[in-house]
Amino acid sequence: MDAAALHAHLESLERALLDPSVRADASRLDALIAEDFMEIGASGAAFGKSNVVTRLPDESGVVFEVETMRVHRVSEDIVRLVYAAVRVTDGDTRRSLRSSWWRRETDGRWRMVFHQGTPDTGAGTI
Repeated sequence: MDAAALHAHLESLERALLDPSVRADASRLDALIAEDFMEIGASGAAFGKSNVVTRLPDESGVVFEVETMRVHRVSEDIVRLVYAAVRVTDGDTRRSLRSSWWRRETDGRWRMVFHQGTPDTGAGTI
């Protein structure tokens, strides 16, 4: 897969994980998230896959607006994706800087292995 195709593919996977219909579907989440997944949330709390797959389907009223995503290939099977996002929940708007690490598994599918969302202080850009 060339660089442009890889970028488009991983951006579509990342955007899927921000889509309310995917977030509401535990089986779709399970397919996109690696077994050894870890998230460090904007709250500072850490979560594993089971927590995310259980928690996200119960969310409601969450909408994300995403700015340009940047893909950085670390190795043949590891990619880091960074971007800024605005999360709107019941009128509460929060902007965060996000980083996700994706790994190509032995079955050839890409799955997220790490994600971090950090509140955006406006002190820099991605």
